[in-house]
This record gives sequence, structure tokens and C-alpha cells, in this order.
Amino acid sequence: MRDPRPINFPPMSTIVFADRTSAYDGHALDERPLGGTESSVTRLARELAARGHAVSVHTRIERAATIGGVDWRPLTERPAPGADLYVPVQQPSLLGFAPRPRKRALWVLWMPNNLKHYKQIGRMWRYRPIPVLMSRVQEDTYSRWLPARTGQVFLPLALPDEVRNLAPLASPPRPRAIFASNPSRNLHRLVRIWADRILPRVPGAVLDVYGVSGLGPSQDPWEAWKGRHLPDGLPAQAKTSVRIHEPVGRAALKEAMRAARVIPYLGHKSEAFCLTLAEAQALGVPAVVARIGALPERVVDGVTGFHRDDDAGFAEATVALLTDDALWRRQHEAAIRLQQGWSWRDYADRFEAELIHARP
Repeated sequence: MRDPRPINFPPMSTIVFADRTSAYDGHALDERPLGGTESSVTRLARELAARGHAVSVHTRIERAATIGGVDWRPLTERPAPGADLYVPVQQPSLLGFAPRPRKRALWVLWMPNNLKHYKQIGRMWRYRPIPVLMSRVQEDTYSRWLPARTGQVFLPLALPDEVRNLAPLASPPRPRAIFASNPSRNLHRLVRIWADRILPRVPGAVLDVYGVSGLGPSQDPWEAWKGRHLPDGLPAQAKTSVRIHEPVGRAALKEAMRAARVIPYLGHKSEAFCLTLAEAQALGVPAVVARIGALPERVVDGVTGFHRDDDAGFAEATVALLTDDALWRRQHEAAIRLQQGWSWRDYADRFEAELIHARP
């Protein structure tokens, strides 16, 4: 018999995001490579809109559009007053952009250093947003000069469905390593370690470098980045083993990662989460990382990869994963078992519970 009691669905909420990172809308994620900030905002906005919330995202675009149920608006267009939840991304200067929201949260997707800047700290005290953090290193570096983190929300970033829950590979990949980040994130030192300490021990190995941008179609990266992102004076064999690729779409990058045997990554102190590393681990790619920023949070030392700070130890661990099939197999399967993270559906569940349905 049908239960006569009414079903009380959660009411639809009005949610506004604002991000000045770049000009992007709901099409951009499917059309070109995006950074972790833009892709995360897009995926969460899509998921919340699919649940029936009225979601708008203000970015540096010039024209408004409604895409996949999300209203994309330029930052020159202020939202209507009284949103249920207003979420600026990282920048305190955006805290007053939405007039009189019922609740205001700041989504901290980078390191929180800029929040205490003398030009920004006043806004933090004036608006006192709920901080939404995604890593323990953010918690550790959140300044005591900022307002007390009352109601702080801790939500590690989710991962897209296409990189999650894949079956283990039937056989180990060839001795290929992959770098898929901004070249300013210690690519120079990585290539030097590769040429001096790894390649001599694994002569046929290849280091594929993705995520490259800012080069003209005819520019040679070895000339354009000489001494800056790439070391000068490498022998021809070493340069041939480092294959530098033009930017590719998400599907192609996923396949390149899946075909890699290890992701050696030295990172940078500004690493607040490292979505690329999280996705590689979910795909089953063991990683060798330096203990810097949030990188140690993404890799289980000795289980899904290694934490190594010195050049010799970093090279030793990378060589082991390139050459030892049994070690690679253990860590590959452990990464698939342990490093799947949240889906964006899981993330939206927590986001709703912590920020939409929770009392102000």
C-alpha cells in the first residue's frame, strides 16, 4: 500500500559561484584543457544544477549563456541579492560581489597565503566567510591572523568518473614516465635527475611531458626554455628520451597516463592539492614525489608510490618502478584499490550537507 505521508524533498537553493581565474564556461571543459580550479568549479556547478538547484557561475567570460542547467555570467554582471549560498573562489576581493547572501563561503583552491595579504585581510574580517579547504597543508598554513575558522568545511577534491574504478592493466607498460603539469613546477630539476641518474640505468626509458603551453607552433622548447624550464647542454640521447607534447584533450591525457609506468613529480611549495597526481593515482599510476605542499597527501609512501626528497633517492625509486615488474604490479593495484577518492556526486552530497542544508 502506498504511504500516504507527503515526501519532503529538500527545497531548491540559489547558489552563486564567482571565479576570476580565467574566461571559461560550461563548454570549456569539453573543448580544451583546463586547470584544476576551472574544472572543479565546472563539475560541481553541473552536479548541483542536476539536483535542481539554481546555479550561476560568474567568470571572466564576455557573454552570458545557460549550459547544462548552469547559468554562466560575466563578472561584469552582479547577481541578484539574497542568494542562499554565495561561493567566491579563493579571492577575498570577490567576497562582496554577491549582495546580501544568506550564507557566504570561500572555496580555497590554492594555498591560503593571499588571504592574509594586507589588501585582503580586511575583507576576510568584514565578511568572515566559511572556509572550504581541501588539504591538510591548507589547514596547517591557514594564518592565525585570519578570522577563526568557525564552521570550517574540509572537502578533498573529487575525481571525474572517467579516471575512477578502472580494472588493473593486464601487463606492465613499457618503461615510460609522465609529467603532466606546468613546466614551472620543477620540470628543470626533474629532467636533470632524469638525464643524470635515471636514463643511464634505464637506457630505453622515455619521459613524456604534457601540459605544455605558451609556445608558438614552430618554437623548439629546448631553445625557448633553455636554462629556465629545461636544462642546457644535455647530450642528444637524453634530449631524445624527453618527449615534449602539445596540449591534448582530457581523453588523450588519460590514455597517456594510463600507458605510463610511473609519474615522477617534484612539485612546488604552492601545491594545495595536485589534482593531476590524484587522477594519475586513481588510474593506477605509481608516483614518486617530493615531500612538498600537498604531494605527500596524494601518495601512500611505500604502497602507491614513494616520498623522496633527495635526487639520489628520487632517482632510485623511479628506476625501481620503471624496471621491477613485481613492485610496479603491487603499487599499481594498490593505487586502484586505495586512491579512487570521491566522485563529484559524493562531493556534491557533502557540499549540500555542509553548506546548503546546514544551519547558518
